[in-house]
Amino acid sequence: MSRYFDNELIAQIKDANDIVSVVSEHVALKKKGQNYWGCCPFHNEKTASFSVSPEKGFYYCFGCRASGNSIKFLMEIEHLTFPEALEKLANRANIALPEQELSPQQRARELHRKKLYEANELAASFFHNCLTQTSLGKVGLEYLKKRGLTKETIDNFRLGFAPEGWDRLYKAFRERGIEDSVLLELNLARKNSEGRAYDFFRNRVMFPIMDGKGRVVGFGGRVMDDSSPKYLNSPESPIFDKGKLLFAFDKAYKRIRETKQAILVEGYMDVISAHNKGITNVVASLGTAYTNDHGHLLMRQADEIVLAYDMDGAGQQAAKRAIELLQNTDFKVRVLAMPDGKDPDDYVRNHGAKAFEELVSKAIKPFDYLLNESLLQHDTNDSDGKQAVLQDMFPYITHTESQTQREDMLRSLAMPLWLDNSTVFRYFRNYTKKGNIELPTEVQSVTKMTQAVSPDEEQLMAMAINDGESLQEVLQYLPLEDFQNIEHRAIIEKLGSIYSSHNGFDTTTVEETLTKEEYTEYARLMILENTGRDMARLRGLIRSVRLRSLREQYKFHSRLADQLNRAGDSTFIGELHKCQEIQKIINEWSK
Repeated sequence: MSRYFDNELIAQIKDANDIVSVVSEHVALKKKGQNYWGCCPFHNEKTASFSVSPEKGFYYCFGCRASGNSIKFLMEIEHLTFPEALEKLANRANIALPEQELSPQQRARELHRKKLYEANELAASFFHNCLTQTSLGKVGLEYLKKRGLTKETIDNFRLGFAPEGWDRLYKAFRERGIEDSVLLELNLARKNSEGRAYDFFRNRVMFPIMDGKGRVVGFGGRVMDDSSPKYLNSPESPIFDKGKLLFAFDKAYKRIRETKQAILVEGYMDVISAHNKGITNVVASLGTAYTNDHGHLLMRQADEIVLAYDMDGAGQQAAKRAIELLQNTDFKVRVLAMPDGKDPDDYVRNHGAKAFEELVSKAIKPFDYLLNESLLQHDTNDSDGKQAVLQDMFPYITHTESQTQREDMLRSLAMPLWLDNSTVFRYFRNYTKKGNIELPTEVQSVTKMTQAVSPDEEQLMAMAINDGESLQEVLQYLPLEDFQNIEHRAIIEKLGSIYSSHNGFDTTTVEETLTKEEYTEYARLMILENTGRDMARLRGLIRSVRLRSLREQYKFHSRLADQLNRAGDSTFIGELHKCQEIQKIINEWSK
């Protein structure tokens, strides 16, 4: 059976849960005026900028712009999916949830996934118990303690040991009734050419891999000597897609959210050693390079990603691939170059948390990292070496959207190569021309394009989005173009359509209709205190916003008329006529 929710039920669940009560389970709130205030749980702050409106059912942080309703709050704070958050709120309010029958195929698929999760959970317990409670795991426990891991860290990560022997896990699981097909699919067991089953992981320290909800989805197994292969990993399965998971994300996401920074490393031990020393915003990709899906995981948690890969050949290639994918994203990116070719695991164990954190603070920009690496590889005392460095750096520069940043990078190449700026720019133009490379243009975000908004427009918006009659009044008398903020135009237009078709504001439809940026602004405006329906004040605000817009239009056409007249262009007369028409409208609205 699976949960099914319609808009009416969603609204009922929202209404039944007081948002102040929901948020108060995670944030200390104090009432000030109509709203409640506290320190935002989504970023570090000492002064309360997180506001919750009990009347409107919204929260908004004036620091990091986190916003939404009680469902979204639970999704963000507890890392839940929409259905999970909704179910939790429904249970909280004692609302019975309807169920939707699954098809036989869906039921079979759900049952199979359940078996996979259960088998992995049992395997994690088997390996952990073997490590911590039996003589078979003594060698693994000694190895981990020698690496400086505490009992708390071993238990927190549920580290384990796969004992030596042919089929200890297989036999134990067969006795529990676990099917061969499940063990084979998860790669916990394999069969030889004679059809005899054997354990895939043997004589290895085991690292359970969890998804964001803490469910075991796979394993990594490491040898304790220099034998090969150093690591064995679970294959992908219906519950395990390594390109979409980050190791230890289930343990790190809270600290990542607090610091707004994620440190991305390569290996299991790099992560565990950092967490063992109290650096808990560290995660790792699972034997694969950084992917866009990893970015989606981190997007709502972090503003900055620090790449702390090993400095060997594979690590450098992984760093370059990650830099490529992170270029032109919203993340601030820096690269940590480990000294003496060490990996993060070695450095943290030998130098401690403070020294590693100092290294992180000194991490450099991707461009500087790539340039340093190229300068180390080529002899720039001759022209061939200089050209080689330029050829290494130009691809990164061509993919940079900002023209200003491109020009700054080109200038930065001149000094280390003993070239003048004009020469570097000429080489770059030749490079783009020869390769028919079209340079990207900088995409301005809505925020950048938005002008400063008058207080009257903000108050008008706050009144209009909270009251249907006020909204209708605004739509009747105020052209959308009169709003300075383009998000305000979109919000008013979309809310007008929703109000007309639903004969009111359906909150779920509002959330589905507005873009992410529009909804954030909508939530902020909902938090603004207002006096409710006050038609006299509303009409005064409409007049103010309308007159401001008309006066701006008058200035524009007046300046244009003057410029055309100076240029000897007779069309300036048409612009003067427009000025006269606008002045008439200004006079009418000023009465």
